[in-house]
Amino acid sequence: MIAAKVLMMLGAVLPAAEQDNNVEWSGITHVSFQDRRPLCPLNGEPFAVQVRTWATDLTAVCVWVDDGVAPVTCVDGSLIAARGPYDIWEAHVPATTSATLFYYLQLTDGTDTDYLGTVGMSDDPPAGNEFLIDYATLSHAPFGATLHPGGGTIFKVWAPNPISAFVRGEFNGWGLADLMNDIGDSFTLYLDDADYREMFKFYFEPGAVWKPDARARSLNPEDNYNTHIEDRFAYEWNDAAFETPAFEDMIVYELHVGTFSGRNDGGTNNPPTYRDVVDLHLDHLIELGINVVELMPVNEFPWDYSGGYNPVSPYAPERIWGDPDDLKYLIDTLHQNGIAVVVDIVWNHFSPTDNYLWLYDGNQIYFDDPAEETPWGSQADFDEPQVADLFADSSLYWLEEFHVDGFRMDATDFMNSNQDSGWELMQRFNDEIDARWADKIAIAEQLPDDSWVTRPTSLGGAGFDTQWFDQFVDDVRQAIFDAAFGDPQMWKIRNAIEGDGEYLEGVQVVNYIEAHDEAWSESGGQRIIVTIDPSFPHDSIYAQGRTKLGHALAMFSPGIPMFLQGCEFLEDTDFGSNAPGTPEARLDWSKVETYAGYLQFFKDMIAVRKSNCGFRANAPVDVSHLNESGNVLGFHRWDGGGNDLMVVVSFSNSDFTDYEIGFPQPGLWFEILNSQADVYGGSGLGNGGSIETVPVAQDGFADSASIVVPAMSVIVFRFNDAPPCDGDANGDGAVDPLDSGYVLARFGCPVGTGDPSCDAADVNGDGAVNPLDSGYVLARFGNCG
Repeated sequence: MIAAKVLMMLGAVLPAAEQDNNVEWSGITHVSFQDRRPLCPLNGEPFAVQVRTWATDLTAVCVWVDDGVAPVTCVDGSLIAARGPYDIWEAHVPATTSATLFYYLQLTDGTDTDYLGTVGMSDDPPAGNEFLIDYATLSHAPFGATLHPGGGTIFKVWAPNPISAFVRGEFNGWGLADLMNDIGDSFTLYLDDADYREMFKFYFEPGAVWKPDARARSLNPEDNYNTHIEDRFAYEWNDAAFETPAFEDMIVYELHVGTFSGRNDGGTNNPPTYRDVVDLHLDHLIELGINVVELMPVNEFPWDYSGGYNPVSPYAPERIWGDPDDLKYLIDTLHQNGIAVVVDIVWNHFSPTDNYLWLYDGNQIYFDDPAEETPWGSQADFDEPQVADLFADSSLYWLEEFHVDGFRMDATDFMNSNQDSGWELMQRFNDEIDARWADKIAIAEQLPDDSWVTRPTSLGGAGFDTQWFDQFVDDVRQAIFDAAFGDPQMWKIRNAIEGDGEYLEGVQVVNYIEAHDEAWSESGGQRIIVTIDPSFPHDSIYAQGRTKLGHALAMFSPGIPMFLQGCEFLEDTDFGSNAPGTPEARLDWSKVETYAGYLQFFKDMIAVRKSNCGFRANAPVDVSHLNESGNVLGFHRWDGGGNDLMVVVSFSNSDFTDYEIGFPQPGLWFEILNSQADVYGGSGLGNGGSIETVPVAQDGFADSASIVVPAMSVIVFRFNDAPPCDGDANGDGAVDPLDSGYVLARFGCPVGTGDPSCDAADVNGDGAVNPLDSGYVLARFGNCG
């Protein structure tokens, strides 16, 4: 039942996995450097082999083992866990006295048996393509520094040119005692005295070249970029009950750790930290109602203050904001409260400064010579398989070790502009996510729009699930600015709402009017409210009215809506890198109170989106009304279950008190959101909570109504679905449907108390009464449904 539920929730279409005498190859993965326990077996010790399959697909798994000593045997596996739409199977390989061991996997669904080896799935045993464990050379070790549960660390580095390599670190006095084993184009070594969080570097001869680990999980830029040994299994996660929202239901909040906290919020860290995000502002994010936080890049960058788009590592989190476990705490806490986390990754270039991969082993192995250049720095040599692996494996690292729910890839147009292999790498990235993490989203920042980026890889596309919709942001912003002169082009708004055809519509686009680029002062941008109203405090009726309607268009049009941190409380501080020691570039949290009405509009707008299935990303749309001279537009959204909605948008600077517009059904339509309501700091003009249609044809419909359309407004009408209300909940002096709405009500234990006695119920069904049984639910007020 759980697996079926998850499959139905996903934005992607998954195969019908069931025990039907057919092994579904598409969801089967065994990543050798990730799916063994321990990750790098030593000295003939026993180890476990894991394989991931579609949920409920297989009836049996076994692992064929050949060590050249004992008889070849198939070790039976068992189902040990379910993760989203997948099952995880595990088999235990016994100890051996041999120096080498080979294995491959046998997978069975009833009468169908297939096999998995190093080149993928096959109908027959993969002769010559078995997985190898070489206890003598440790060639099977993951690249980087891998702690062993029995003590010590295994080191492996790709360095095809040096004659010799050493591990030099705190554990050996940074000396030359530990010469690594040369295994061709790489070096390996196990050191039993190298421990958690100790620092090290690789040292290559000839040339006396010192280098951090290319796959460092933690760097210390304050100490010459020494690498910390990290334990990828040390953090104790508490998010087992969390499920990534369906792509159609996502509402994305773009957040930058270094500027999110620390101004008028009681925060004292300079710069702010990963923990500050949730320790100071978890309740704000929950009450706002978003269900996805998109973290701007968290990879290590030079110095202490940056937007993050100048990375020096695809792996190590930025140290100035905390250590890796602090970032895991941020993600874990958001997950426990129903919020997914997407991370922004920058693969198209490295920082032009502090680029330690440059001339890595004394030669240019990670870059072409001369290097391919982008406007922001050098691009890695994607043609080189080991370099492509560095990036592709990093996405698995973030999904496995940090539990992220997807990625937004920066500047995908530049991934493909210099090297054809960049396109192939993006295809590999998306194929590997689709095989192993199909419930996680991949978002492209593709500027300009390109349907090939969201076209499936099977059809030659890059395979992203969705892309930032450049047409929407450009045309809606331009209409907002043109509204000051009374001549926005409404036909462009219609086109933006409808999308741009196959692979650029519905869930395949992310709609917004302001992201970091638009508000980035260092790149010539500024907050949209400052452009609309240049006079401080930038909060005129025009700034408030036009930004509300712009954000509402993003929220209610087909597609995935997104907005930048601070938009919800009229933040006028331009996004920037945050000058050292000063909080002026950070969000001003005093505005939460100053613009409480504006913030309430965001909360209600998000609640309306979440509680009406007709607003899901792929739900149909019909732009039925277009008034170019009056600057008014109306569009119909609906679902198959009777949720019928009509959205009326006015870019006009004038109120219309008797405006004729068609409605798709006859009868009563309730005004469930009006951006100009008093409670949101608006003009107060509206429709008294509801309208009744008359049988007069308009806009292609048989029925219409005369409605009030305030200037600079968005009004949402819902058909025949608003029960009577029982009080003046919003304080506007009238008892009407505007008194109904949604609040986030906490249930169960307060988060973080660790006290199960505060709740006597196993709310989340995990078999225990604990703080995971606490959270928030969307509850109506005003006796409305």
